[in-house]
Amino acid sequence: MTKEQFKVLIAPNSMKGSMSAFEFADVVEEAFLKVSDQFSIRKVPVADGGDFTGEVLQAALKAQTVYVKVKDPLGREVSSKIAVAGKTAIIEMADASGIKLMKQDELNPMETSSFGTGQLIAAAIEQGCTELFLGVGGSATVDGGSGMMQALGFNFYDKQGRPLEGNGKNLGKIASVKTTKLPGNFSIKIISDVDNPLLGDNGAAAVFGPQKGADPQQVRLLEQGLGSWCRLLEKESGKKLADVSGAGAAGGLAVPLMAWCNAETVPGAAYVLSVINFEEQVQWADVVITGEGKIDSQTLNNKAPKAVADVASKAGKPVIAVGGIIEPEAAGLFTGGAFSFLNGPISLNDAMINAKKHLSFFSAEIAKLILVLKK
Repeated sequence: MTKEQFKVLIAPNSMKGSMSAFEFADVVEEAFLKVSDQFSIRKVPVADGGDFTGEVLQAALKAQTVYVKVKDPLGREVSSKIAVAGKTAIIEMADASGIKLMKQDELNPMETSSFGTGQLIAAAIEQGCTELFLGVGGSATVDGGSGMMQALGFNFYDKQGRPLEGNGKNLGKIASVKTTKLPGNFSIKIISDVDNPLLGDNGAAAVFGPQKGADPQQVRLLEQGLGSWCRLLEKESGKKLADVSGAGAAGGLAVPLMAWCNAETVPGAAYVLSVINFEEQVQWADVVITGEGKIDSQTLNNKAPKAVADVASKAGKPVIAVGGIIEPEAAGLFTGGAFSFLNGPISLNDAMINAKKHLSFFSAEIAKLILVLKK
């Protein structure tokens, strides 16, 4: 191999519970550069609407952090944030209404509310923003976005005209809504890593309710509540909402935003890659390295590593996937191979706690192999 620099583009997703996409990229870069100074590295962390999507977009747009006091899913005051770049705001729902803010024994989607997310949207409007990127991964709620809309000034009433709080248990009781006017030029892109509809066996209650603490009876009640809520919104707005792809994400958060605001759901990974101009980055590279915690059948459903592989393959660039677990059905997507960075049988706890150490060792070995093959 000549001394010509070999260009490596490192574009990982976050590894839930272990590393952010930024930390993932840093570990791989450090390992490669320790092996040889013949590598030229670019780090472009990616996301798909799940964890750390806001951070990825904030870095790409060079947005500034604005801190906001909001209510967490159970109504407790917490410090949260939005990111602002000119007239664009970036919000990560999990920062206000996320599972990460709660203890395991507190999870209960009948009680939790997306009110804090609405407070973040209100803060973006107060900042003079006219465009919002809203990442909806990691939420603790199945309230159909009712709590969020309440924070934006909407009021809900039962059949007797009594006011209702926006949460999961009240969805089926809402009989009327007093709306408020939001800025007409305010547009919202709802960035999600799932395409589930609102209702049914693949909907918000059935799929995501148990993850957020719902037992089977609560799942049935949430399904009924979401159905009633959706029919009310469709009648009020004149729009068909139940079958919109992605409407079931974050407990149906998108549905009232599509009904009353200038909002649309977008496929998370492809949209994030377009915002960060990923195609240009790939053209520079000799090889692309991506990854996340688990490369499996879900990865094939438009998760970030798949989107990276699609762009790289279109450009004729080899792409290597790195993960803690690799399942065969997903490995064929990556032209440079898919590899587990875990060295032998280890416990899940070890894999999570020592992920950086395992990834560093593996990355150095991959770097050595690339140098040999390029001779």
